[in-house]
Amino acid sequence: MRYSFFIGFIVLLMSCHNEPTQQDNTKIVEGEDGELLDSILTPYIKNLRKLTHNTAGLAIGVTKGERIIYARTFGYANIEKGEKADFNSVFHIASLSKPFTAVAIAKLIEQGQLDLNDKIITYIPEFQMKGDGYDSITIKHILTHTSGIPTNISTEDWTKPSYGAHALDENLEAVKNHSLEFDPGTKFNYSNSAFDILGIVISRVSGMSFSDYVSTHILQPAGMMHSTYSKPKDSLPPNFCNSYSYALQTQRWTPYPYNEKLYPSSGMLTTLPDMCRWAQIHLGKGKFQNYEVLNEENFELLVHPHFNTPWGNKIGLSWYLQSYLERPIIMHTGQDTGFESIIYIYPENDISIVVMANRDFSRTGRLINAASEVLFKEELKPYRISAKYKFTEAYNAYGIEKAKEIWNFAKKDTTDIYEVNDDDILTTGAILENRKKWNETKEILDFYNTLNTSSTYSWRLLGNANLNLGDTLNAKSCYQKCLDINPEYEKAKIALSNLIKSK
Repeated sequence: MRYSFFIGFIVLLMSCHNEPTQQDNTKIVEGEDGELLDSILTPYIKNLRKLTHNTAGLAIGVTKGERIIYARTFGYANIEKGEKADFNSVFHIASLSKPFTAVAIAKLIEQGQLDLNDKIITYIPEFQMKGDGYDSITIKHILTHTSGIPTNISTEDWTKPSYGAHALDENLEAVKNHSLEFDPGTKFNYSNSAFDILGIVISRVSGMSFSDYVSTHILQPAGMMHSTYSKPKDSLPPNFCNSYSYALQTQRWTPYPYNEKLYPSSGMLTTLPDMCRWAQIHLGKGKFQNYEVLNEENFELLVHPHFNTPWGNKIGLSWYLQSYLERPIIMHTGQDTGFESIIYIYPENDISIVVMANRDFSRTGRLINAASEVLFKEELKPYRISAKYKFTEAYNAYGIEKAKEIWNFAKKDTTDIYEVNDDDILTTGAILENRKKWNETKEILDFYNTLNTSSTYSWRLLGNANLNLGDTLNAKSCYQKCLDINPEYEKAKIALSNLIKSK
């Protein structure tokens, strides 16, 4: 499969008049701009990855006109097996999935099957929430994050995944227990859960499953033959990237972020070549060469400024309309624990940049900005990185006391590239708890709780560590501390109740 994909990719490149200088499925460098990126951006990326102890995969692609001028992969899709990331590697792109859902709506509009201002209840008459106002939510409200539906209704999205034809419908049951946060159309508030409701609209209007509609009417016409929503239930195919995070080193994160009821908001799985094609189709206002997804009229719906965002920019239909280096961009990001992704489309310059990673804390935002700076001949901005990397270096070499000393010193030193945020220590402890590294979790969260005594999350995780180390007395104390801070903290209630019952 890997070999056949590579041959297909080379054929694609040749069809774009962009024959690579070498048959290497980890690297393309074409033309003067490609050479410039490779000479400046590549070492910049390598150094940042070294400073952040990042051995997981990273994929970056830059297009200009019809050509891919720079594409490179770094690190490993599977660290444990020593499998390097390449152009075959499939990344989970999290919320960067939302523009695919938006394009599906625009396609249904083009097909005359719905209207942007149609109400959700027109297609889902059983859609119901607590209180009033939910029956006035329109398709446009959801695509512009102005529906008022809470951000994340499901709290165990990855740990208890749903599968099958009716997975999306589970979102209707979950939303019944919630009220709108504001009247539809009056405010902006990013909502994953709203997009998952929209997937049901797409399915009912089209008469197909959500994923089948996107595949048939979006992915296939785009030539994105290696993009999918689907993965096997209990395994990853060989070319799928594992998910990684960073605690004391880059390490596996579980569970893998997959849930069929979340396809519309965060379910897309794709490769670097496919995402470069996706960007080029947007530069072409719905088409690229012989590939057409949307006509220009309906493409313009996606990038028309529909609403103001809280940070002073505009939102189209899922796409954010911003600028970088005083140049307009169409952009979106994606992040779930274990993965990051980001895309910039420069419509006035016929340029796009895509970055994907299978480790969080991969600094994809800084890297896409750096690529822009090189391309537009701007001064390459320096980066700052978390002092947690110095902390973990000291911890690994000398133990917790030296690590604490390094952290406290870093707080006073503002002259180097390291920045201090105490919550980075909490994150480190949380990732260790996920991997059941109980001794390390205890030491690091004990330290964090001297920096911040009011984090219920930290006290609960510390309780879990103590419990698994056999220290039930301190575990009970930690869970009780959670409830002292927040008497309604359900997970602490359950943990404390279970501990008492086991006595």
